[in-house]
Amino acid sequence: MGKFQIPSGVNGDGDVSRLVALARRISADADKVDAYLRENNLPQPGFEVDAPGDFPSLPADVQQSRQQIVHDALELGRLARGPRETVRWGVWNYLDTLSIQIINSFGIANMVPIEQPILLSELQTKSALRLIAHTAASRLLAEDKALQDWAGFVSEDVFPAGANVLKSLRSYPEATSLTTTGFNFAFNTVNEEPMFVTFGKDPVRAKRMAGAMASLTGGEGYEVSHFVDNYDLSDVDNAGGTLVDIGGSHGFVSVDLAKKWKNMTFVVQDLPKTVESAPKPISDDASITQRVQLQAHDFFHEQPVKGADVYYFRWIIHNYSTPYAINIIKNLIPALKPGARIIINDHCLREPGSEKPWDEKVIRGMDLIMLTLLNAQERDEEQFKELFRAAHEGFVFKGVSRSPGCRMSVVEAVWDPKPEEWDSQGSELRSPFSGIKTPAPSLQYF
Repeated sequence: MGKFQIPSGVNGDGDVSRLVALARRISADADKVDAYLRENNLPQPGFEVDAPGDFPSLPADVQQSRQQIVHDALELGRLARGPRETVRWGVWNYLDTLSIQIINSFGIANMVPIEQPILLSELQTKSALRLIAHTAASRLLAEDKALQDWAGFVSEDVFPAGANVLKSLRSYPEATSLTTTGFNFAFNTVNEEPMFVTFGKDPVRAKRMAGAMASLTGGEGYEVSHFVDNYDLSDVDNAGGTLVDIGGSHGFVSVDLAKKWKNMTFVVQDLPKTVESAPKPISDDASITQRVQLQAHDFFHEQPVKGADVYYFRWIIHNYSTPYAINIIKNLIPALKPGARIIINDHCLREPGSEKPWDEKVIRGMDLIMLTLLNAQERDEEQFKELFRAAHEGFVFKGVSRSPGCRMSVVEAVWDPKPEEWDSQGSELRSPFSGIKTPAPSLQYF
């Protein structure tokens, strides 16, 4: 024990310790990434204030090396610390979040000039807290509003909610209700209202969360282009068919789809206040505006658009525990024609160890976030299949696909009921959005 074969691509002879083999692989992968950057005259990563905020787009093999460095460096650190120190200081990781929370909440990054350091004495006239000069990361925090929203949402909403998940699970071990979550315990709303409604009453927090989601969904692996560029809607487009974008916020997915598919029409559904706040017109291109309609709809009620070709959910189903998710799907049934497609664009969990390590960490981390905020979950293929099976036997599950470089999967089913099943109707739960009087956040949360 304690020995393993040197990974492929790492020079060496015979068996070596895991510590040494990891260090060699990190070095080899770093050389590969560095060589690509140099050969293509791309900026090098760094901590200096003028260092690039993001890694450039990389070929798949170089991107794999980059992600492997991240994973191996973490493992190497754990080996170097040893098990006891890893546990002892691992539980202190929340202090990193606390530090970012304080810097972001007090606007410290905005007080420091970008191009030069600031004297502590001068900074103290602006804040009781201390900072000397910007790094690349703090500069981004000063300049990127969406990143500020992300830091604020995670540190001020998710962070305290996470600290209360254990209390939630001990009190309500079934973990299916939207009003008994870690979030509810953190903000004293247990059995009163779900997070959706809490944010609907607080426009500032709702706006911050929307910005946070923009930061996430615009990030690596979540680009809308993965779906737009890779999912084939040619048959629907040729027939001049319709796609319903359920919980589609301000319609950014449908607008991008409409740019590619010139004959289709699109209906974007969300809560009334979200629809009212959408840009008008929804696009500068009149040909797109004519084909993209906004419609107020709560998906806990029967689907009003009958006979569409595609019903599309992006970042929706994973917000809900199984009873709610089943009913969302059931409420489509009265609207469905034979052959109608239901597409769920969410994470789909794979077998442990089959993902790239960094992707697996992010996706499974999101699974914990869903539990923390909504008693919900990310699902694997069998769990998605079971949702459709539980909703109605008339759904034929078509499978799961994912484009290279994307963390989100396309889960697809088709409505193909037997004749005796035609009189089936939807099944409504009381909507968690009932009673919202102030501007509500979008149904499309994550």
